[in-house]
Amino acid sequence: MIIKILKITAVFFISVSQVFNASGQELMPVFSLTQPETFADNMGLSNAWGDFDNDGDLDLAVSFKTGDIRLYQNNEGVFSNIGPGMGLPTEGKETRSIAWGDYDADGFLDLYIGSNRNGNELYRNNEAKGFIEVGVSLGVDVPHVSTRQISWIDYDNNGTVDLFVADRVGANYLFKNEGGKFVDVSAKTALDDKRPTVGACWFDYNADGLLDLFLTNQSGTADALYRNNGGIFEDVAPELGVEGDKRADDQGGVDCTVGDYDNDGDFDLFVATYGRNYLYNNDGKGGFSEVSESLGIKGDDHMVGASWADYDNDGFLDLFVAGYTGPADNRQPYDRLFHNAGKVFEEINISSSPLNGADHGVQWADFDGDGDLDISLTEGYNVKGHHPLVQNKLGRDGRARSLQVRVLDRDGLPSRAGSEVRLYNNDGTLLSSRLVPTGDGYNSHSNQAVHFGLSKMEPVTIEVTYLTQEGRKVQRIENINPDDFVGTYVDVRQE
Repeated sequence: MIIKILKITAVFFISVSQVFNASGQELMPVFSLTQPETFADNMGLSNAWGDFDNDGDLDLAVSFKTGDIRLYQNNEGVFSNIGPGMGLPTEGKETRSIAWGDYDADGFLDLYIGSNRNGNELYRNNEAKGFIEVGVSLGVDVPHVSTRQISWIDYDNNGTVDLFVADRVGANYLFKNEGGKFVDVSAKTALDDKRPTVGACWFDYNADGLLDLFLTNQSGTADALYRNNGGIFEDVAPELGVEGDKRADDQGGVDCTVGDYDNDGDFDLFVATYGRNYLYNNDGKGGFSEVSESLGIKGDDHMVGASWADYDNDGFLDLFVAGYTGPADNRQPYDRLFHNAGKVFEEINISSSPLNGADHGVQWADFDGDGDLDISLTEGYNVKGHHPLVQNKLGRDGRARSLQVRVLDRDGLPSRAGSEVRLYNNDGTLLSSRLVPTGDGYNSHSNQAVHFGLSKMEPVTIEVTYLTQEGRKVQRIENINPDDFVGTYVDVRQE
């Protein structure tokens, strides 16, 4: 076990009013804009967190419709764009997706960028001294793809990080990583789905030790759930009832996000759509039931990005969904925050909050290391938009009720996307579960520790489930006192 100290930092912000429910009860802590001038430009689409320089705090990459790729370096809570000096583009092709992943296992996160039909780019991180484009030489530039979700995952459990690329206009791609070089195995694995895919979520939905893949598909087509049958994938969405209702041509799935919202140990699935949104409850037996409206998540919207997070540290995952409303020439953000009250979700009106500042990207992260989750948003449609960074102003006692766990591979690298982390109390009762991120929030894949909110500050057991070629392998660390780790995180390294 490795314990690493995060930096507790100061930020610049502007105030915002509190939010209450119909009974006058405050449901949401105050959120405030951080460095609003720095994050003022519009046309941001996708955003992803990752510690590219290994200094212990999270940095932020944002892709823009203009081709600009900004790398906001986090220097004790103060952000500055160092992208141009690091060799990242400042203009050119429209970029729709972005993802951090250490493909060459050198200990430095690399950055894959997806364009809209103009060729993708893979930037190798040269030990935080700069970025070098290697996508063409490695064969992952896919010139004609309109890339949406990117995922750095190990689909065959062989220890290397593979690359999945979702395509809005053609067949999807899966690239197998063979010693830092890539082989296209899309057809071989049956993942060359030609439906217009926008969102992709990898998780072991049936607990068989293999990562499965859920796809959200646009233009009236059905969603897909590809069960991993040992390297060959089979779409089982129709038989499991997760393909969505019959859709008009202008409707379809946009984004997905995975989380254990009911704390039963199984991972559930939310799907944001142009049309009706879906919440699929995992029954723990390889099946799902659709429960959105019965739990208070309603609406027929234009929802785009979504992500689970326990923003108030009460031990239950809440849900943020970004979207837009209005005609094409005057689209405005229409964002929704669903507070998890334990048995139902209560929607909070955030229309006058800085949280109502996105129509695409949504990425939660504790960027200031104070124990509560902050959020990065992007607003790509509104010409007067911006890409705000919003700090969670939860009180001192509230933000202390948290624990962060980073899952590492045998080499000590944070490369185990799709691994599962569970917390138990000393009586053996399951408190909550988290998935090491495989991508969500609109076409992005962040690389960061998982965050647990805690209803009580009492000792816990951390259980990490690794997906290996020998099956699901569980590691446990007992009697962890969260009070000892305020402002720090716990690293669990694969044995």
